[in-house]
Amino acid sequence: RRMGVLDGQIHPVKADAAEGLPFEQQFFDAVVSIDSYNYFGRDPRYLGEKLLPYVKPGGKIYLSIPGMVRDCHDALPACLLASWTPEQLEYMHDMTWWQAMIGKTPGVVIEGMHQMTCTREAWADWIACENEYARGDRTAVKAGALDYLNTIAVTLVKG
Repeated sequence: RRMGVLDGQIHPVKADAAEGLPFEQQFFDAVVSIDSYNYFGRDPRYLGEKLLPYVKPGGKIYLSIPGMVRDCHDALPACLLASWTPEQLEYMHDMTWWQAMIGKTPGVVIEGMHQMTCTREAWADWIACENEYARGDRTAVKAGALDYLNTIAVTLVKG
């Protein structure tokens, strides 16, 4: 039992909602997105046009988004630039930015949004692996990037 849902009711799906999902509209009671919404959710039409139609009225969308403690795109600190270019950091934003982006979508209510406490642990696990991207991220993390980065939890309800 997870979040009040029986194990048999959980169906992991790996799909690209931008390409259309192989499900009827209003199929899902809940949708969970971990470490990916920041790539496609920056399109202001995405939530309303590509994801929300598949959620039942009253259904929930849970997002875990890598982000910034405070948006600093106008003056990126050296520690972030140690591993990433400004263009590569464009998918990282703070809670205020995400609240404004999601708030543009009719038919959805932000039930909750907060900074998660798992950021440092998740980054430690990530840079410990031998993935080529993880190896590249080590320089920024060691230089202090985690003082600027966080993980944002968002709970949405379809109206």
